[in-house]
Amino acid sequence: MIDFAEHAKLVSHKIVAESGLNAVIIMGASNIFYVTGSDAPAAAIVYEGGGVVALATRLEYLRASMEIRVGELYTYAKHNDFAEHERVLGGDLYEAVRALIPSPGDGKIGLIGVAANSRQLWEEKMGTKLVDVTSEFTKLRRAKDEAELNAIKQAIQLAEQAMRRAVDALEKGVTESDIAAEILGSIVRNGAQPAFHPIVAFGEHAAQPHAKPTLRSLQVGDLVKIDLGAKVEGYCSDVTRTFAFGKASEQQRKLFRAVARAQETALECISVGVKASDVHSKAYEVLKEEGVSKYFNHGLGHGVGIDVHEEPYLSMESTTTLARDDVLTVEPGVYLPGYGGIRIEDMVLITDKGPEVLTRFPKELSL
Repeated sequence: MIDFAEHAKLVSHKIVAESGLNAVIIMGASNIFYVTGSDAPAAAIVYEGGGVVALATRLEYLRASMEIRVGELYTYAKHNDFAEHERVLGGDLYEAVRALIPSPGDGKIGLIGVAANSRQLWEEKMGTKLVDVTSEFTKLRRAKDEAELNAIKQAIQLAEQAMRRAVDALEKGVTESDIAAEILGSIVRNGAQPAFHPIVAFGEHAAQPHAKPTLRSLQVGDLVKIDLGAKVEGYCSDVTRTFAFGKASEQQRKLFRAVARAQETALECISVGVKASDVHSKAYEVLKEEGVSKYFNHGLGHGVGIDVHEEPYLSMESTTTLARDDVLTVEPGVYLPGYGGIRIEDMVLITDKGPEVLTRFPKELSL
């Protein structure tokens, strides 16, 4: 069970207290979920002593009241016609937050998850300068504790069950949409949610990294790319496998070997303190040796947690270094327009001893 109260304490100690703040205002559904257990509120406040208050619109108030695990909940309205179960603060969101922080003090309130072009509006509404502590908050979210990791592992298990169901359903004439429906049914029947709409791509459609399932039917000789994830207790998984339907051609085998070698090389260099950009470069260099690097058109991977894409990002442009307890994907791919694409994606936990691969589904081209 995720300990959201502990998350709130971490924010209070590591951000509020250590930054000399009185409180932080948290925006963004995933950020709010981290400290309350619900993504329904529109904002949350964490105080110096660890107290938490969430604010939800009237539309989301009931769901928020059933989901939040920490703190108090209010809604806000500019009128006085509301239901008896609602705890209402008068005014809009800014006025409600202002009422909950009556004496903010210049530079004593932090702000999380607000774009730079919106911070000025918040400062005008609050009547004081605010301190952006989003980067500090991101570091807390990156480090997965035992409960978060258990939820992610459960999400991986359900994703792999769905992958198995999808593979078992592959037969000539089945459509991409048919397989997507099998995946969604498997995840939902197990009491989880899809982390994202599954990618199922046959043949030339597999050349699109984020292909959407269509009524394209499966034919012998097609590459089949399946990318899926489940969400358990609010935490995501993300797994991709590529298969050849029928006997794999020499070209398909060559591409698959190149991608597999790129992934293996990247995994070998992952450790605490390594630059994320260096990990990406290792995979890129392998694909360059194989003569297919120009068909590798995305970053090597990304963090996974409450969001299916979050820090740290493994890309050429990344400026971050890998840290203990990061959970991320390693997913090299090559995509040839008109032909197809191959991606292999695993999730790993970074430990002091190196990467621990969390996914277990076989990586084999042939079905």
